[in-house]
Amino acid sequence: MPLKVPEWLDWYKKPEYRDIKEYSAHVNAGERPQSPTPAAIPSRLRLDRILANKTCSPMSLYDFYMYLKYIEFSAENLEFYIWYKNYEASYEKGLTPVHTKEYGAISSAAESTSSIVKESQAASSCSPKDPENGDDEDADPEKTLHRISQLIVASAMCNSRSCSPAALQLTPDQSNGKSLQITSCTSDSAPATMKLMNSDGQASRHELDTIIHLFLMPSGEKELNIPAALRAQTLADLQKSTQPSALKPVADHVYGLMHNCSHRNFVRLGVGNGTFETVCVATMLGIANLIAGYVVVMCRAFVPYRGSHTRWEAWAAWPNWWLGVSLILAGLRGSCFFLLLFSKRQRLPWERFDDNTDSVLRNEGGFLKSVSRLMIFDRRLRVKEKYLRRLQRKIVLQSLVGGAIFATIWVTVFIFLPVWKETV
Repeated sequence: MPLKVPEWLDWYKKPEYRDIKEYSAHVNAGERPQSPTPAAIPSRLRLDRILANKTCSPMSLYDFYMYLKYIEFSAENLEFYIWYKNYEASYEKGLTPVHTKEYGAISSAAESTSSIVKESQAASSCSPKDPENGDDEDADPEKTLHRISQLIVASAMCNSRSCSPAALQLTPDQSNGKSLQITSCTSDSAPATMKLMNSDGQASRHELDTIIHLFLMPSGEKELNIPAALRAQTLADLQKSTQPSALKPVADHVYGLMHNCSHRNFVRLGVGNGTFETVCVATMLGIANLIAGYVVVMCRAFVPYRGSHTRWEAWAAWPNWWLGVSLILAGLRGSCFFLLLFSKRQRLPWERFDDNTDSVLRNEGGFLKSVSRLMIFDRRLRVKEKYLRRLQRKIVLQSLVGGAIFATIWVTVFIFLPVWKETV
């Protein structure tokens, strides 16, 4: 039986940054396999838990959405995946269309991309309300995207009260007996709902058609970055069936991009509790302490004259080296343990887009903007996600232990230097 290393001894290392556009291009071209999430990402912060709405700020589903929207500019991946999971859940509840009709806006897989675009434009120019099919308000792309985004936002509003996340659940709407609601909160909080399908299946049919034009058609408003062969095969499958299985390969591809790129980059930023400016200042303070330690040792060795102090006084530099290395090790992993003493953090990059004061600072000079993001000036927030707090404390503890080991080794080295041979 292999010896299991204690969790606190498992050295945390920030995941390396991956450019999602470059990685997606390589995957689409078949140049590299989709690698699994590295062990550096804690299991309690894995993507499945975030998508299931089981994490809190600043690692919640809403935070992940804001990161994709404002930092990585790939929010369409999460929007499509959330919609797909809800569409799949509606089928599991038995709300399936009785008949499958061929979509006039979708061409066969053998047709060229230009033909697909022409047909999609022709379909979009039709009247939004067909007397035979009924009201087609669900085919409005703006309304569809709004419902998807509201589902994510409502989840965050529920969690912000007590931070007791609940997985998204399907519940029937008792008001009219026709539509389905997505409940993203517990029973004691206001539910956020999303209409998926009417009793005749038309709402889902219209919404599926809208999803195709938004996410799957070339030059769509939210076009997904998927291989051309996968796109063509999916469009061909959707001619024959409206079942979620036709969209599952696309959902799996999107999930792979989030799993291997977006999520690891999100965790890379989210684990850090300080801004770049604050971490830089803390790191510089650590370097200053290292230099101060060497100055102390040199002063003990040569001031007022060589041999005036015993070699054991080299231990006077130990606190400087310990604190200096601790600050540097914490800074290299994006943490400032001065903030962790109070379980606080600074705003993360995606959290600044909703701040009115930051919009004013964008018009100011770079120096003023940088100063405003230092710990003593910037707003400090509480870390609500308990597993993130544990990870950040582990980072600080490991940094302190690493600093102590470094300081002890260097004191031992300086004790046996020839400079102390003439001490009395």
